[in-house]
Amino acid sequence: MKQLAICMPTYNQPEMIREMCIRCLDIYRENDVELYIYDSSPDSETERIVSECRVKYGNLFYTRLSPDTHSNIKVLDAYKERIGTGQHTYLWLCPDYIQLTSEGIKCVLRHCEEGFDVCVLNYRDVEHIGERSYEDMNVFFRECAWHMSSYMATVIRISSFADIDWEEFCRRYTVPERINHSHVAFYFEQLARLPKARAVHVPVSSVHMRVSAYRKESMWKKEMFSVWAEYWPEMIRALPEYYRFKEETVRKLGINTGIFGWDNFVELRREKIYDKEVYERYRNEWKNLTNISTVYLRMLAGLPAEMAVLLKKPNLKRGFMNVRLRRFCDKNRNIVIYGCGFIAEKTSSVLDELHIRYLGYIVSDGGNEKNTFHGLPVMECRDFFQKNPDVGVIIALNKENTAQVLKKQQGLQFYKLFYMYKYEEVLE
Repeated sequence: MKQLAICMPTYNQPEMIREMCIRCLDIYRENDVELYIYDSSPDSETERIVSECRVKYGNLFYTRLSPDTHSNIKVLDAYKERIGTGQHTYLWLCPDYIQLTSEGIKCVLRHCEEGFDVCVLNYRDVEHIGERSYEDMNVFFRECAWHMSSYMATVIRISSFADIDWEEFCRRYTVPERINHSHVAFYFEQLARLPKARAVHVPVSSVHMRVSAYRKESMWKKEMFSVWAEYWPEMIRALPEYYRFKEETVRKLGINTGIFGWDNFVELRREKIYDKEVYERYRNEWKNLTNISTVYLRMLAGLPAEMAVLLKKPNLKRGFMNVRLRRFCDKNRNIVIYGCGFIAEKTSSVLDELHIRYLGYIVSDGGNEKNTFHGLPVMECRDFFQKNPDVGVIIALNKENTAQVLKKQQGLQFYKLFYMYKYEEVLE
């Protein structure tokens, strides 16, 4: 039995497939990896290119599908076929624009050897999870489901998905309002049934994979609000009750991917995809989809499209943040930053840009290895509370970690606080 099969759905991308074959097939063959292409192109050009490559590569396979086949039906059919053959231990769903390097293949195979049921490859680890294994699928769902909406994100162990009831699954998840994210439902429906499921999150980078030079703009861009503001929440909410963090998971996708970030809203307004009608349609849902205030969204929706670009650089919310941050620092002569991570680093840059002086950083008690950060001292909470009674504290943590710190570090209630998580999406 071979360790890994790659399933690649494609539609009308012959040059992209040619490029992928040139760059990747030798690497895949060297590592005994097989590639299965599922093509629904309206012409035979992709099939011709694959046929030429198959003369040299015995690890390349091709299936022709009807041009009107939904992308997710292609995916589910590929899963069903590969799982049914029992020829491979692991299966990776890969879009046609992603090309694994030699290092990438080795990384995937290394984690397959560890026997995880699911491996998530995250090329935008915005929450800085790092490499982490999970045995609690609720935590895995909360931290990783948003990224698994991307085709390239997920490698599955075939034996863990072999007993799925395809008829019942398709009845529930191939309906129009859920089908676009049915692949994510496939993962989490089955993980909820496994008695001792194990998963791993693996951050990857350009060392591990490349994006095709032929990649085009997403075909669903003009349908993005129905795809992400309706179908994504609908699919997530249809998952088993076992999953407790559904609303948080719905919201994370728009924020972490930038789909519902401010810059993307501005660009969609410029292209007249976002307008007053869209704003009103989701008026009661925006709070569940993005952390941008509805005041800003309403204002942008009513702005002439040709003026929208004026709000992109400098970013409007970044401007509001700067004003409020400066006002906070003016009222508090001594300033410290709580945290030494990604948000703290970005906060330091903002303060430097605004020429605001700060004393240093504070962290939770115990185990901190840093004595300095950006050339300034790092203090533990207990030392800080004893020596600094008159300061303003900028909490440079995400929302979840901020809540945990406020609960554990009761001494912070005596200080003036500024919360950077409110502006996390505009920190660059």
